[in-house]
Amino acid sequence: MKKELLERLETEVKACKRYAKNSIKKSKEGKTGAAINLLDIAGTAKKCADQVHEELWEVSKGNLTNEEFQLFAESETLDRELKKAYKELKIARKR
Repeated sequence: MKKELLERLETEVKACKRYAKNSIKKSKEGKTGAAINLLDIAGTAKKCADQVHEELWEVSKGNLTNEEFQLFAESETLDRELKKAYKELKIARKR
């Protein structure tokens, strides 16, 4: 169960970061429609990561290896990725 949760968490963290990064790229290209769609997907991936994060904490009872904990902690920083993408989108919409 723990291994499956870690795999799911890794997938969602990577997806959130990838889509947020691509949203920023589209915003810089002036393609705000595409940027919004990508940001929406990134937000969904973050919500999924948050759910898995909570499940993992309950299952592991906080007993994680250093590597597992790094992934766990990384999932807590996804808000920053989304905020960067949202900020870039706001800038693009003003152009």
